[in-house]
Amino acid sequence: MNVREERIRIRTYECGVGGSVKIVSLVQYLQEVAALHAEQLGLGLEKMTELDGYWVLSNLRVEIARLPKWNEEITIRTWPSGYTRLIASREFVARDRNNRELFLAGSEWMVLDRQRSRPKNLFHLDLSLPRVGTKALPEKLNRLEPHDGCISVHRLRVRHSSIDLNGHVNNTEYIRWGIDALGGELEASGDIRCVQATYLSEVFEDDELDILASSGPGGHFQVLARKSGTQTNVFLMEVTC
Repeated sequence: MNVREERIRIRTYECGVGGSVKIVSLVQYLQEVAALHAEQLGLGLEKMTELDGYWVLSNLRVEIARLPKWNEEITIRTWPSGYTRLIASREFVARDRNNRELFLAGSEWMVLDRQRSRPKNLFHLDLSLPRVGTKALPEKLNRLEPHDGCISVHRLRVRHSSIDLNGHVNNTEYIRWGIDALGGELEASGDIRCVQATYLSEVFEDDELDILASSGPGGHFQVLARKSGTQTNVFLMEVTC
């Protein structure tokens, strides 16, 4: 199993009130470690340019035992864990300096065609990925489905700072928008134990989005983003406290 391991020290600007790392910073770590490993495996930017494509995150679930705090050093291990015609899977495990588990994550990625923004058939690409692999999460990673009862929270216009090197909104920005939409409700519900985001549509600078949210029993929340004036859903996020 080809594993990449990265040590990360938690910085002050990555922490929220109380000193624990912000959820958006956590998923930024995962994105960076995945990108570094893709480069190491020869599946990074240069290879994707040759294929006239780029990696996009399709689904991510993070299960949290404990959020690390400012100045802690953590180790994140990641590895590819299989692929189908359209989806390549990747796993993550994070531990503290005493080798205690901090969080686990499973993720699903697609390669989009740069010209058509359509998923490429991974069976037709020379990616040299394992067809199957060990999973980090105890249960199968499924895509989220919208709940009834979501109410409008606010409308936002996508700003230039949300755009990444592929020319669309970076996946971590969706997480930021979701956490912001829930705001004080999360603080009142206690520590976040699980975050999942399912990505449905690309978003670009100056797009307008309606952000909707719902809450359920047991500290369970869902956020839905939809292109304003349409029924086109952009992403779903669920948070459990």
